[in-house]
Amino acid sequence: MTSPSTGTRRELNKQATKQAIVEAVADLLRHGSGTALTATQIAEAAGISRRTLFNYFPSVDAVYSYPLHQVLGTMVDSISDLTDSMPLVEAIIEALKSDDVARLLGQVAHFGAFLRTEGANCGFPAMMNEWQTAATEVIEKVARRYPHANTFTVRVFTHALLGAGQAAFDEWIERLPATETVGMDISPELISVFHSLITQAMETLDEGFKALPLSRTSTMKDI
Repeated sequence: MTSPSTGTRRELNKQATKQAIVEAVADLLRHGSGTALTATQIAEAAGISRRTLFNYFPSVDAVYSYPLHQVLGTMVDSISDLTDSMPLVEAIIEALKSDDVARLLGQVAHFGAFLRTEGANCGFPAMMNEWQTAATEVIEKVARRYPHANTFTVRVFTHALLGAGQAAFDEWIERLPATETVGMDISPELISVFHSLITQAMETLDEGFKALPLSRTSTMKDI
């Protein structure tokens, strides 16, 4: 029988290997190692066999999406204690201050920028499936955190949060200087801008529709 400590150590080793693979991909992108990285390129850069790579990730797309799964999972775990003393969105904004979350957001931005730049050549459409999978994971975690909330409310709120995050990413991509996509060596300053936009997106979500200024001719009936 496997002891709890052994199981924990095995899980930590697994996470460390996955992170090493992700770092290898990030390094390849920073050095401009080409379009649509192959499993062989990634395995060689990570110092493992192609077979080992697929033992940890079912596809290359799954490598790219791993930071997204990690940051969403970390965020949910981080807010678990905070939501006992503050509203959920405030807890999320507080959790965003974590160094670990900031690091993961940097990887999300880096990979996302690469996939958006390369488009269909790098399987960006396939990432939509990964996003949906990540959304499902978050819905399940939020539902466990709020067992008395009905499923529909949890689903609506979770998709609102994820949509706000997507809006921050889209805004960041539009602001990204074209020169930064060469070699995909995204500066820490640009990662910081992405982090700031994510926080701003959560704050906007917390404000609700009142954040939309009404024109002189419009009324609330128009909304």
